[in-house]
Amino acid sequence: MKKKGIEDVKNSKYFSVRDIIPYAIVLVVAAVLMLVFLLPEKEKMNGFYVEYGENVILTYGFSSDEFTVTDGFENNVEVKEENGGYTVEINTGDGFNAFFVDKEKRTVKMIDSDCSFTRDCTYMPAIEESGDSIICVPHKLKIIADGSGLSSPVTG
Repeated sequence: MKKKGIEDVKNSKYFSVRDIIPYAIVLVVAAVLMLVFLLPEKEKMNGFYVEYGENVILTYGFSSDEFTVTDGFENNVEVKEENGGYTVEINTGDGFNAFFVDKEKRTVKMIDSDCSFTRDCTYMPAIEESGDSIICVPHKLKIIADGSGLSSPVTG
């Protein structure tokens, strides 16, 4: 090598932008492929069930459009049809909760509760995919979206 060529190499930066670009492209492509193939897709819920403590007290299926109240809890649950869906009121020994079931959108949203001054569970987003849930801790009440579960191309 000529002396000028050696001096140019010594005085050059360790990496140039042209050296880093191929590595950045490979990294971005690998990250996108991992997201596409490894993240599971949630499915729309087929219905939901309501748990009070350890007991399932209410179930609903969108395809059958039918509520089922567990024996012994008939006096605790009131269902009213309105505005393209149902308003469900649940009174337990721990308190009152009301939620709206939107039949068209297939969603459930907590709309009222007396669990605390701030009614925290009413600020939770509506559930719409299998595995979603709304939980009112003071009342020991859970609304859990039911579906066929998560679907993922990765098995193992």
